[in-house]
Amino acid sequence: MQVNVIKKIATVLSVICAPIALFAAVYGFVWWKVSTAADSFAKDIAPFAKMTYQDIHIDLVEAQVGLKGISFVPTGSEGEIDVQFAVLKAPSWGFVLDLEEKLSKGELPDAFNVDLKGLNISLNSGYMQDWGRMVLEAQREAGQSYDALACGGLEFIGLPEIRKMGYGHLNSDVSFQYHFDALDRELNFDLQSRTKQVANISMSMVLKVASETLNMQSIVFAQPQLKHIEARYFDRGYNQKRNKFCANLNKEPVKSYRERYKNLLSKRLAYEGWKIPDELFNAFEGLNNPGSSLYLRVDVPKGFGIQSMALIQTPSDLVRELNPYVEFSKKYVALDGLDWSEPDPEGERLLRELMQSQEPPELVLGEEIEKVVEPEEELEVVPAVTMYQRPKPKKPVQKSFKKIAVEELGAHIGKSVILYTYFGQKVEGRLVAVTDKVITVEHRVVSGRGTATYPMAYDKIQSAQLYH
Repeated sequence: MQVNVIKKIATVLSVICAPIALFAAVYGFVWWKVSTAADSFAKDIAPFAKMTYQDIHIDLVEAQVGLKGISFVPTGSEGEIDVQFAVLKAPSWGFVLDLEEKLSKGELPDAFNVDLKGLNISLNSGYMQDWGRMVLEAQREAGQSYDALACGGLEFIGLPEIRKMGYGHLNSDVSFQYHFDALDRELNFDLQSRTKQVANISMSMVLKVASETLNMQSIVFAQPQLKHIEARYFDRGYNQKRNKFCANLNKEPVKSYRERYKNLLSKRLAYEGWKIPDELFNAFEGLNNPGSSLYLRVDVPKGFGIQSMALIQTPSDLVRELNPYVEFSKKYVALDGLDWSEPDPEGERLLRELMQSQEPPELVLGEEIEKVVEPEEELEVVPAVTMYQRPKPKKPVQKSFKKIAVEELGAHIGKSVILYTYFGQKVEGRLVAVTDKVITVEHRVVSGRGTATYPMAYDKIQSAQLYH
């Protein structure tokens, strides 16, 4: 009798413990896979940044994995990039567990979500100083920004000005999702960003693709067409800080600064060839008011792609083709009457004067400025008699990338180099600086406008090549 009781108890315990053991085994396997993938990612980016994390998040029911307490320290720069919580969600555990392998093959899941909570960036950090310098170069090429009009004679509002507005950190939550509808062959994207005391921005987009299967080739080479786009913007404090900052630079009330800005903006747009109805201009300019918002929606049932873009000759043609629905601060405004024409040379001259002469406030825009040029002193030129001797032909020197010891890089600052890391990364560009800990290379970005600086850990460089 006692033996039967013991057998029954053992059976009950086995029934209870078996699922628990199975759950623990699955959880442990998933934890190991996530930990391995995170450590592999940290190893891959080691030449550029040091990554650490505090804990792993796993939700077996929702097929979610994530990391908590993530920190990135860019190589050669002071400061950290912190992320409180990063979570990834896929339609099945099979794809999550084989994510790295599938992505390397160009395969993509039918649905995918990435959420970043508590992304914290310090505007006083070294890496932000480097980023600010790169943005500054790009802004100089593009010319004065609309944001800086009537703002104390500034050409653009950069990182130093943003810090003077009172921003020490940027704290954001970012979410990205996409979903592929194989039946309709549509790819849906959604992006939301919320930055405290700055703005909320969201965008959704639907692309028509030619393939029923989702992979990188179908996205890049199948000439996707735009079918729908929707964007929202809501000011959460930036406008108030910017308006106050510019008014203080001008030593005038905010109201006076806003009036001068509106006047300069009107002239700037006119000089650039835009003809804008008063109602639309007032609504557009009102986006600079505290708490303003913008909603834009475009629907193109037949799709808008490369072939459609070839028929567009002017910006106003694009507006008419897309026919967007626009709300400024929750009020619909028609785009009827909006037009653009090529600016004449006189308009371009006035625009240059506008961009260079915002101070003092009393300056009357559009007036011609006479420039007195002093005549240069004429010099008597005495021709020199030289004996001509045919130069001996020289054998052209074929320059190419040749291997060089990493220890010798310090003697070749300013030269073109190719660096290879122990993790298979290749970085090509101009050698900027070499120390015993960091090697810095300046690389031109893909768009061709501006450059990016890449600091890499010295001990992570496996080999180097020098162009000479």
